[in-house]
Amino acid sequence: MKAFAFAIGATGLCLSALAQQIWSPQINRNTGVATLVSYFGTSPGSVGTYGTIAVPANHFVSGLEFTPDGRLFATVQGPAGSMLQGLYAVNRDTGAAAQVGQPVGLAGNEIITDLAWNPVTHRLVGMATPSSGGLTSRLLNFDIHTGAVASASTVNSTVNVLHVGLTVRPNGEVFFLDVFNDWVSHLVGSNAILLGSVLSFKPAFNQGIGTDPETGTIWYAAFRSINPLQGTGQPELRTVNPVTGVDTLIGNLQGGSPALYTDAAVLPLGIYCIADLTNDNLVEDADFVSFASQYDAFECGSAGMTGGCSGDFNFDGVVDDADFVIFAVAYDALVCP
Repeated sequence: MKAFAFAIGATGLCLSALAQQIWSPQINRNTGVATLVSYFGTSPGSVGTYGTIAVPANHFVSGLEFTPDGRLFATVQGPAGSMLQGLYAVNRDTGAAAQVGQPVGLAGNEIITDLAWNPVTHRLVGMATPSSGGLTSRLLNFDIHTGAVASASTVNSTVNVLHVGLTVRPNGEVFFLDVFNDWVSHLVGSNAILLGSVLSFKPAFNQGIGTDPETGTIWYAAFRSINPLQGTGQPELRTVNPVTGVDTLIGNLQGGSPALYTDAAVLPLGIYCIADLTNDNLVEDADFVSFASQYDAFECGSAGMTGGCSGDFNFDGVVDDADFVIFAVAYDALVCP
């Protein structure tokens, strides 16, 4: 894998792409304006700015996530039942956001509080919860092309929760951030189970968590305040231990008390070459053999699926004829662009 340098937004700060570059919506709590920013896990105080993430009135960006090819998506939250909630595509250069489509399948009492990429099922997954919390919430598997809810599953809790954070580690394990009880839990079967420790402070409403797809590190852009609705506090970058739930301070984030970072999405490393399943910058017979195996297994996450379902080029959760069409074009070209 090559190391290469690039500039971060308007700051002109050049840093290595091999560092963990984290992207967040930074919301000014005084104005409500959301700005797309990035920073590095090793230096969270240096923030690059890309532009305003404009969303409909009375809505805001609640989640941010990359797909493996480096495209950036967001979930937008609004009043319960609003069809302007849902999946949005975000321009990485400008911050401009456009709704992919209406979230058909969203319940009338639900709000969408975060977004994650599931590397096992190859789906963008959203967190949907009743606006007042409760004993159940839902994981939504989005159709990346239409924004509709392709499928959903219920998450059960033994206490009243409001899940505002969602992330999935490389092995497919799902984690939640609960703002009612100030803890991180994980999914066991259909149940959200506390990891064993509450967070060291009370999180603000709608702060998401994100996972580095290479290392599995869980990142949390936190807001340190006893009462996040008051004007005191300091945004911080923290990590969360995936076994104990203990959070660790990495450093302060830029913006001071008005700044609320509503999620932490880690940019995938490397140069993405579609259909190069062996990562040798060529699409050739070895890639065809790998693709054929995945085509036979069909569904991402099935027992027979190999290669992390890398043959699902259109990110719909299956390796099928639509993916073969994409593979055939790349196979004919042979050399990665």
